[in-house]
Amino acid sequence: MTFSTVLQLLLVAFLVVVFPIWDRRETRRLKTSPDPMVRVRSYQKTIAWQLAASALLLATTPLRALFTPPATLREMGIDVRPAQVLPVLAAVLVGAAVPVLLARRKGADGPRTPPQLASIDFILPRGRSERAWFAAMCVAVGVCEEIIFRGWLVRFLAEGPPIALGLSGGVIAAAVIFGIDHGYQGIFGIVATGVLAVVFTALFFATGTLWIPMLIHALLDLRILLLVRDVPATGIDPS
Repeated sequence: MTFSTVLQLLLVAFLVVVFPIWDRRETRRLKTSPDPMVRVRSYQKTIAWQLAASALLLATTPLRALFTPPATLREMGIDVRPAQVLPVLAAVLVGAAVPVLLARRKGADGPRTPPQLASIDFILPRGRSERAWFAAMCVAVGVCEEIIFRGWLVRFLAEGPPIALGLSGGVIAAAVIFGIDHGYQGIFGIVATGVLAVVFTALFFATGTLWIPMLIHALLDLRILLLVRDVPATGIDPS
């Protein structure tokens, strides 16, 4: 077993065991801490670990293995061409834009956080500084999570060594890990992000490039900034 494989196995252990424990503690801190900077520090820690994990993978994995799928949908017997994916992408983007348009239409009369985001209100930004760091986190997550969970983890779990689950097994296992690592969203969020992981993987396989899932992922996260409003300032803005 090579040193690179050992490092990547340690990353798997981090994603499966260490991160869910850290995420649970971080969620508790975000929900209970009176410190107005707790969210900014959480955003910064998320950016830091994802950049570190991505740097590790870029240093130990050929770029082609990270940015191209282990198989295309056509090679898997699913006759889908890249051009046929465009209407699906358009539908996803339109579906993501509708809540934003509705929230903007309500303006100041609507709630600070729309109902679909109420369960994660504790982690959403409340002022300008928080929004800036949240935006940076969205971009970092959009790029790094695709490198980690789609570009690397699917292939690593599918092909090994030492783990070799096969392509379908790798896709499913990576999606389950992706969902578990979003435990702060609750059970419904875990299931939803697991399903989203499969969608991103299908998009990766259909287009043959990781850049498209990266872009869509980052845009879906960034739209949250258009859905939530700042908390009105009372005295000194803590952010």
